[in-house]
Amino acid sequence: MSKDLTKERILDAVSRRMLKSGYRKVTMDEIARDLTMSKNTIYRYFPSKVEIAEALFERLKNEINHEISLIEESHSDPYEIISKNVFFLQQRLSPWYDHFLVDVKSELPDLWSRFAAFRNEKISRIQSLVEQGIKKGQFRKVNPALAVRLYMGAVDEVLNPEFLAKERISFSDALQGVLEIWSNGVCLKK
Repeated sequence: MSKDLTKERILDAVSRRMLKSGYRKVTMDEIARDLTMSKNTIYRYFPSKVEIAEALFERLKNEINHEISLIEESHSDPYEIISKNVFFLQQRLSPWYDHFLVDVKSELPDLWSRFAAFRNEKISRIQSLVEQGIKKGQFRKVNPALAVRLYMGAVDEVLNPEFLAKERISFSDALQGVLEIWSNGVCLKK
């Protein structure tokens, strides 16, 4: 088996386990057992559990970038692109958020910072989409930078693990709620 295929096989096994148990609880012994290979073999490809988490993040980031590019290439309506991107991110990140990303935030703050920067970069893309929507007459004339900052601030606040636990709301529901309130407001139309 090629080196790349072995690395992908290891990452597949690790992601299944970490999606279920989180980063903190997964051991290298469990990973080795799942793969029916020695820990030494795993360490040849990934010298530490931290490097495995970083590789999982890079793989997830590449998958997200690819899918968002496909969405943007196949649609021209800014609101549709925003909606499809948020829906895709919700579907793709939800399983990661409950265990893995919550652990990463507390256990690997540098990796969490990289994840937050990546997420903010994707959300910031909304600003140019809002600008396009304003030009097309689809959105009210608002300050696009302010609209995006409101959106990002809302996402940051509601995706806080403590908030989600306290309010007993899932990552998916929180993200969908932010988009709904951001796009429609909270006031009933008169």
